Amino acid sequence: MAPDERSRVEASQALTEQLGSAAAAALMECIPPFGWHEIATKSDLVALERRFERRFEALDRRFEALERRLDGLERRIDGLEQHLGFRFDARLHAEMNRMIRWTVASIFGGITALSAAAAAVAALLA
Repeated sequence: MAPDERSRVEASQALTEQLGSAAAAALMECIPPFGWHEIATKSDLVALERRFERRFEALDRRFEALERRLDGLERRIDGLEQHLGFRFDARLHAEMNRMIRWTVASIFGGITALSAAAAAVAALLA
């Protein structure tokens, strides 16, 4: 059962009476203000890191597949232009390429940021 504030104060007072204020303060610092079941262990953190790694690996695979599909779409557009015997307006073509590149770069930037955050959390908790 998690200690409430009243029981923590009573325990602190009893310890102070029995052991003195310095020893009581040291002992009270060892008792969390919540239940022990809420404390994460190193094995909990390792398991969390593994789950993050699996999710990021799955995301990497999905983004690689997306990039392949975008490359295929670009090839199909190029093939359509050649088949029809004309070029799309150069500005439209350039804008489409810019949007595709921006989307892919944003996705990879997000993955990088999430990976860095997960690594930082893992490093802090190790």
